[in-house]
Amino acid sequence: MKRIAIMFVILLFTLACAPLKFAKSTMNALDSATEAPASSPQPTTTVTRAPTATSDPGKQAILYADDFEEDTGRWTPPDDGESRFYITYGEYHVQIVKSDYSFYNLSSAQYGNFVLSVDLRHIIGEDETTGSMVIWRYKDNDNFYALTVMDDGTYYIHRFVNGAYGMLKLPTASTWLNTTGKLNNVTLAAHGDTNEVYFNGHYEYSFQDSSISKGFFGMGAQPALDSEVEVAFDNLTVYQYDPGNGFTPANPEITAAPEYHAISWQQLTQFLSEDHTNWHEYDLEDYNCMDFAIDLVANARYSNIDAKIVTVQFVGQPLGHAFVAFETSDRGTIFVEPQGDNTYSNVDIGNNLCDDWGEFECMGTIESVEYFGECDHEQNCTVLP
Repeated sequence: MKRIAIMFVILLFTLACAPLKFAKSTMNALDSATEAPASSPQPTTTVTRAPTATSDPGKQAILYADDFEEDTGRWTPPDDGESRFYITYGEYHVQIVKSDYSFYNLSSAQYGNFVLSVDLRHIIGEDETTGSMVIWRYKDNDNFYALTVMDDGTYYIHRFVNGAYGMLKLPTASTWLNTTGKLNNVTLAAHGDTNEVYFNGHYEYSFQDSSISKGFFGMGAQPALDSEVEVAFDNLTVYQYDPGNGFTPANPEITAAPEYHAISWQQLTQFLSEDHTNWHEYDLEDYNCMDFAIDLVANARYSNIDAKIVTVQFVGQPLGHAFVAFETSDRGTIFVEPQGDNTYSNVDIGNNLCDDWGEFECMGTIESVEYFGECDHEQNCTVLP
């Protein structure tokens, strides 16, 4: 049995996100224009049902199977006061007390390319904060992928690579997931650097990542500090990945994600003059620097402009800061402060973060710099591919 504390919900710096402090004079609002929507378009998919497994013994390529009718001891370590793993009435149960740790159990064999299918259901716990976990390509406690399914029909995907946590899929509501304790089937198809997720026979999501190529699989549960959790698993089967064996889902037809492009410095200044993210009022709890950055990036990507969220931590300070990096065709990376549309040209570890216009006070010496892919206003963020 393993346990790990995962930063599921909020980035460490989010509620310590600094507002700008004017150094000389109040900045004037830029000329008005129509504001782009604050949400970027999402890739669409054509749903392909996973094919029904054939009963032809010649095509069965089962690497591992367990219906949990008997307790062999493989999946049931001793209770430890915080977690309990047990088999009853043909199901594998995971029960955890209120905690900020997730607990899971692992297989005895490692797999690279495979198709994993398992049924799961939520028994006890808050619908939005507790759920079932499926682990795959687990190399060690610092390297693995995990899928968490909540009882409200949302899920997300996360990973550890060399001990660094990153979210690969933001918390998302799935059309195909059943809620309120009803049974769900989860199928994972891993082959090469591609990982595909299916819910109840329907394609849901895929990602490509070459960080981890092989490892153990496992099952577990995510509790919350204010809620215990109990989940149950059944009909666990792992198949050899082979499009011809009848168990491997057909390759999904995925509409390509939008391609974001660099723009010129002049185009960037025009975009910022037409964007009104900087008109928002700063509020530490409800709309802080991270929210400014999220909206500016969303508006840029709505216009297919290449932009990324950047966060920095400062030496000896609890306050971090977030802003936006734009890729330009003539001036390289331009760092823009969404609260004022001013720029930074000194975003390097060891430098003092000061805006180029001298309009605001310098914020501190940069201790670390991190870039993110996609963020929501709950301040969950994905890592960059």
